[in-house]
Amino acid sequence: GAAWAALDSGDDEAVQLIALGNPHLSLSEWEQLATLCAAERAAGRRVHDGVRVVVTSGREVMEQARAAGHAAEAEAFGATVLSDTCWCMLQEPLVPATATTLMTNSAKYAHYAPALVGRAVRYGSLADCVGAATSGRAPRGPPRWLQGG
Repeated sequence: GAAWAALDSGDDEAVQLIALGNPHLSLSEWEQLATLCAAERAAGRRVHDGVRVVVTSGREVMEQARAAGHAAEAEAFGATVLSDTCWCMLQEPLVPATATTLMTNSAKYAHYAPALVGRAVRYGSLADCVGAATSGRAPRGPPRWLQGG
């Protein structure tokens, strides 16, 4: 619980940036992301106004994700997809100037992002991140699996 709380350091439920692939999304994560995005789109939901979703991946994995249709599904959901870059290099405009809080599923990025981009950070699963992308909100409190029930 303490490690999760240290990574989920932002106080605000409102999020303006979902940062995935820190540094690079794997092919299995692409598949999971595409499944989550497809389910949201089937329910009539896309990326919320005022939220940016940015996904980074290495070139080889990106080619595989494109061939499998995973990248197209993320883009149809409203995500921006980038290859061959690392979040330590990303600043404005990919990190919106108006964004005060970002959310990620990467423990590494949750640790380093406050110093790298000067934003508060919310931390959660890939599914939590997709949910926050559609609502613009990441509920406070530890995930259910840390609540012991």
